[in-house]
Amino acid sequence: MRVALALDKFKGTFSARDICEVVAEGIRDRNPKIEVIQRPMADGGEGSASILSAALGLEAMRVEVNGLHGKKVETNVYWQNARRLAVIESTDILDVPRSFISEENFFQANTVGLGQLLRKAFDLRPQEIWICVGGTLTADLGWGVANVFGLNAFDEQGQTLSPTISNMDKIHDVELTEQPDYIKKCKISVLCDVNAPARSPGVSLLSFLKHKGAKENSMEKIEKNMTFFWGMLKSKCPNLPNMEDVYTGAGGGLCIGLSAVFSNIKLELGSKKIAKATALVASFSGADLVVCGEGCLDELTLYGKTVSTVSQISLKENNKLVGIFGRVRGNENDFKNKLGLGEIYKILAHEKDDTMPQTELIKISRSRLHQIGQEIADKLVKK
Repeated sequence: MRVALALDKFKGTFSARDICEVVAEGIRDRNPKIEVIQRPMADGGEGSASILSAALGLEAMRVEVNGLHGKKVETNVYWQNARRLAVIESTDILDVPRSFISEENFFQANTVGLGQLLRKAFDLRPQEIWICVGGTLTADLGWGVANVFGLNAFDEQGQTLSPTISNMDKIHDVELTEQPDYIKKCKISVLCDVNAPARSPGVSLLSFLKHKGAKENSMEKIEKNMTFFWGMLKSKCPNLPNMEDVYTGAGGGLCIGLSAVFSNIKLELGSKKIAKATALVASFSGADLVVCGEGCLDELTLYGKTVSTVSQISLKENNKLVGIFGRVRGNENDFKNKLGLGEIYKILAHEKDDTMPQTELIKISRSRLHQIGQEIADKLVKK
């Protein structure tokens, strides 16, 4: 018997590798004869660059850039010299501990640090750059990144504006700088953690803003500012994607700013790109069961998240599929039907469990993940 584990991280508690390992231990403890294949997954958010590095044999090059609010942070440019490929990730720079999340910080946050990281990647003169986009606490539509590459905005007095949401409605004019040839010739792929648009009646960038610190009564102003900013860019960048286009909602709208300064850019679903790089389809061959999972199963899961991609591959390969989730928000039967899940395993049964101390949450989660591994092994044997 063979089980393939293709789980994403449980944000704030376990990395994708940790979860796969704990569940694998539970399966092996119950039945050592079961072959367990571990394929930690990501979608463009936290852990994506590390997983790609392991799969593609990249070298981690430590660099220092500005963090979310200007403080210096260390992160990596992942590099493969033979292929001239650089991989970077937004989460290391544009995320902070939950205790720092507030509306005041949200309005002042920007993506300048990611622009600095991208600049350091370009310094290696790559032929390809993969930008993993997701898990950010920003919504400046990539203004900060674009600013590093020569996009400047000015108010009515001609003063340069800093790239924050609070300054978007003050823009009177925008100025763009042409990129050098070595940047124009580089193939830029943006691996988005979600295929939601920046603006939509359904799931959009606005759906993620509360997680980033914004309050409900600020949503109208935020949307108005973002729409105004997009309009100013569109007047100078005719190839700019529309706010209703897929992927423009990922990473706080990063793809809009990136598209403004780079014409040689491709927006794509991160989970599919990573699945291909990690040979996920081949690892499912002959598997009696595939196990997917992530921290929270909700409506956003259906918009290109890892579980959605694993589900599509499993259905195509005729694999049986179950899911492990930290919590479920929504109708479990609906999710089962839409994702083809034979069973859903949960770590937390109630919303109030979210408030427990992190050390206790990690302890309980580890024990429960191990137990779920054992339950999976038992059910496989019975079948």
